Amino acid sequence: MSKTIIALFITLLSVVNLNAQITKLIIGVDGFTCSLCAKGIEEQFKSLDFVKSVKTDLKKTEFALTFKSNPGIELSKIRDAVNDGGFTVRDIKIEAKGYIRGSTGSGFYLVTPNTAEFHLKNIQGKITDGDKVSVKGKVNSGIDLIDIVSLKKL
Repeated sequence: MSKTIIALFITLLSVVNLNAQITKLIIGVDGFTCSLCAKGIEEQFKSLDFVKSVKTDLKKTEFALTFKSNPGIELSKIRDAVNDGGFTVRDIKIEAKGYIRGSTGSGFYLVTPNTAEFHLKNIQGKITDGDKVSVKGKVNSGIDLIDIVSLKKL
C-alpha cells in the first residue's frame, strides 16, 4: 500500500513539473528595418533546439517564441541569436508557470524545470514559499530578474 502511495505521489509531482515552465517569450529587437533582416533573426531563433515556433511582428519589431516541452531554455542563447545578427535586444517579455521559492526577507524566486531561477520584483499580493503561480512580466536584460506585470496563484 505504501509503495502505491509513493508511486502515485511521484507521478503527480512529475505532472506538476511538466506544466511548470516558460511558455512564451516576446523579444523586442532594435536595429532591423526590413523583412529580410527579420527573417535572419527568425532563422537564428528556429535553430535553437528548445524553440518550437517563432512569430514575427514587423510593426512592433518583436518576435514571439514558444518552446518545446521541457528542454532547458537558455536566455543567453536567445540574446546571442539577436546580437550575432548585428541587432540589439530591446526587451524580453515572459509568460511562465512555476512555483515560488523564498520569503519576504530573502526575496522570492520563480522556479521552473526548464531554466534558471528568476528573482521576482514588484510582487503585488501575498505569496509564500511553494505556491504554484503563473507569471507575466519583463525580464531585466542584465540578470535573471522578472519585473512582475501579473502574478496569479494556480
